[in-house]
Amino acid sequence: MVIREQAEHFIMIEQHEHARLSGEIAKHLKSEYFIHEKDRQDVIYAITQHDRGWIRLDADPIWNEVTNAPYYFVDYPYAVKLKMYQVGIQEVESVNPYAGYLVSHHFSAFPDIKNGTDPFSISFNQEEKQRQDQLKQQLGLMQESEMKQHYHLLQLCDDLSLYVCMNEPGVSKDKEHPWFQKGLGSAAVLFQERSESVQACWKNEDTVVVQPAPFSESFEAELSYRKVAKKEIQDKGLSKAYHETEPVVQKITYTS
Repeated sequence: MVIREQAEHFIMIEQHEHARLSGEIAKHLKSEYFIHEKDRQDVIYAITQHDRGWIRLDADPIWNEVTNAPYYFVDYPYAVKLKMYQVGIQEVESVNPYAGYLVSHHFSAFPDIKNGTDPFSISFNQEEKQRQDQLKQQLGLMQESEMKQHYHLLQLCDDLSLYVCMNEPGVSKDKEHPWFQKGLGSAAVLFQERSESVQACWKNEDTVVVQPAPFSESFEAELSYRKVAKKEIQDKGLSKAYHETEPVVQKITYTS
């Protein structure tokens, strides 16, 4: 779950919905970023499905007594989160092996997992390294540079979706979530010979501007979320309040 706290509500966005938006963003990237047209749909599938391990977890959100808020993807119990990452990776791999490789690589690169010295991180890293090696062998000759490019596209689309999910519409740059104030990652993924980051910012409450321009044209996308009242959570409990709150659809225009 992605959570934004407001004075009297929590904005709650399911991870798989965030990933679906990531996939919509990927569909509008310039075709040359995929290098070969034959890989385009595989990469878009990976981007769209990369958070499907959260589907079961987000179906029954739980309360964090320490933060006095719903658990969200950053502070969710670590061992459970890693286990469900692997469930999601396996489900993606069973449909599309190359997409499975990209999603496995995506999670393996998370700093807390990659550098973790706890038993859960060590086990995850070992098992996913084995998975990636087996998939490389199964897929045959794939250029490392192409795999890296596709992985970076996943990262970029993930960030462009999270930007919308984690920031209030229309927020000024200085009040953005700290993750995004200095950019979303290297512009090298867009084949620009530059060292600066890809930048996103709200132009107004409906439009996000992204530079350097990664899209073939401007487009409108939708994001579903629930605005759950804190009073309802207090009266009914989180799960009941969440499921009784009707989803709302936010329309976003991405442009450059």
